[in-house]
Order: sequence, then structure tokens, then C-alpha cells
Amino acid sequence: MEKLPLRPNVCMLVYNCDHKLFLGERFGEPGVWQFPQGGVDLKVALEESVYRELWEEIGIGRDKLSIIKRCDATHSYEFQDPPGYARGKWRGQSQTFWIVRFEGTDKDISLTQHEQEFMSWRWCSPAEVRVLAEPKRRPGYEAPLKEFEALKNL
Repeated sequence: MEKLPLRPNVCMLVYNCDHKLFLGERFGEPGVWQFPQGGVDLKVALEESVYRELWEEIGIGRDKLSIIKRCDATHSYEFQDPPGYARGKWRGQSQTFWIVRFEGTDKDISLTQHEQEFMSWRWCSPAEVRVLAEPKRRPGYEAPLKEFEALKNL
């Protein structure tokens, strides 16, 4: 039997003017915190998927965002219990990480643009992300967090 492929995915480290990172609490899953992320449309540039996912998940348009860097870090993982959209199609995800500057205000953030992914959100330091992020996501977040911390003059 052929092994299912990994789903291409973009994951964004969105930071504000205080150099804090956006962390969202998954809708219907209290205490499960993560960065915005989502599937890639293979017909368009990865940057377009970054902008699309940020619009869909947190309601921020590209006029208030600047992609600073595609991280060198990547992370792949297998689903333990595949979500409905992945069953029979993908065995897990292969993530690229992006550092994105948010140039708006908190009032510009809307969690109800499309199908709601997050029920709440907060701005966090990298140290707070390392504590709050869902435990299974922490290993994948470590390398991009280090890249974020290494950038000077954001």
C-alpha cells in the first residue's frame, strides 16, 4: 500500500510593534495555543498562502502585513488522529515557517472572517510561546523561534 503524502503547510510567526508574537487558542479546544497556519495552494506562490491564511484565520489583510523572512527551519510530523480533511489524503504535514510583521492595531484582528479557527488570542514573548504552545507543537516551534530571536532591528 502506498504511503500518503505530507500536506504542505505554512506557519506564521506574526509579531507586532512591541516584538510580541501572535498566539491563538484553537476554537473549541481550551488551552490549545498555536501560531496561525494552514494548507498551501500548490498553484500559487507560498507567500500567497501566507497572506490567505492570515486573512482567513485572523482577519488581517496584506496591507497591514510585511513578510520579513521565510525561515530556514522546517518541521514535518505525522497525524496521530488525522482530522477529517486529511483522512485518506495526507498522513501529516510539512511546515515552512514565516516571520511576518503586523503593521496594524489590535482592532484590525478578527477571528471570525471565515470558518473560525481561534476562540481567543494574545501577544506573547518567545519565552511565553514556549510555555503556552500546545506541547506537541513546541519541538517544531523551537527553531523558528530562535530565528525570530536572532533577527535584529525588526
